Amino acid sequence: MDTIEMVNKGVQYYCPMKCEGDKVYDGPGNCPVCHMKLVPVGSAAAHDHGHSHQGTGHLHPMPEIRKRKMQDHGGGTDKYYCPMRCEGDKTYDKPGDCPVCGMHLKKVETFTAVKSEKKIYTCPMHPEVRKDGPGSCPVCGMDLVPVSSRETSEEEKAYGKMLKKFRVALAFAIPVFIIAMSDMTGVIQLHDIAPRNMWNWIQFILTTPVVFYSGWVFFKRGWNSIRRWSPNMWTLISIGVGSAYIFSVIGLLAPGLFPAQFKDPGGHVHLYFEAASVILALVLLGQVLELGAHNKTNFAIRALLNLAPPVARLVQDGMEKEIPLDQVRVGQVLRVKPGEK
Repeated sequence: MDTIEMVNKGVQYYCPMKCEGDKVYDGPGNCPVCHMKLVPVGSAAAHDHGHSHQGTGHLHPMPEIRKRKMQDHGGGTDKYYCPMRCEGDKTYDKPGDCPVCGMHLKKVETFTAVKSEKKIYTCPMHPEVRKDGPGSCPVCGMDLVPVSSRETSEEEKAYGKMLKKFRVALAFAIPVFIIAMSDMTGVIQLHDIAPRNMWNWIQFILTTPVVFYSGWVFFKRGWNSIRRWSPNMWTLISIGVGSAYIFSVIGLLAPGLFPAQFKDPGGHVHLYFEAASVILALVLLGQVLELGAHNKTNFAIRALLNLAPPVARLVQDGMEKEIPLDQVRVGQVLRVKPGEK
């Protein structure tokens, strides 16, 4: 039966990879998702793949990574999930923070091998190391592996943003801490240089960008946890830092509202700007370390998978032909020549 006869008889086609579940097509062609050749329902090819006439069952299941790509990406759309699995296997269409626990959403990694346009080598454990040729890592000594010059993962972008916020927080938190602790150290007496009220205003000016730029993401996470009645560590951080900052601002602008027990002998309210800025800097440091560890892990996995050959040499009817690696099926005969992967 040729193609015209099959179309006239109303033969339906489906993707043997089941990319879109039980969806069928009215004519032959290629799957719009994985580009595999569509096969007729009830044909011998269907039985070879373990499908019934309804298209259920699968003799050779796809690898879990490819299966996740087909299910979650739906033809090329990126998906994101919470690493804590707060809502099970639920995925999100855009990057951001988990609405339940506030953790940074991770991209559903497909780990497909990418053929580099230009050979750039890097260390699996230190992705910041980049060289034009092979060699060893100057940091840890591991062999450098080739990567794609176009590749920039979502976690690398999130790591860069968080690192920038941490650097800003650290740059402002250190002088605030020094000003607040100067009376206790006995080494530097800043209040002999300028009035205490002036130093309090300097603390306010330095702490404000730490709270509203570097740490604002934590307040958003804390608010989401309260709104959803799902308290977590972001709830504690946002309440603690927010209380210290608001108390200090009120104490600076309206000291008359506080009783004498809250003031020093000079009549100034004890402020806690250094607590707010230092806590946020430490939390940001933890986030930078966490994102950096995730980034290195995923980068190492991608680098290992990129070592796999993109094609295989299929032997069929005494002839050889190259096919994509993901089209290799159980029972096929492949030829691997000496020196090949």
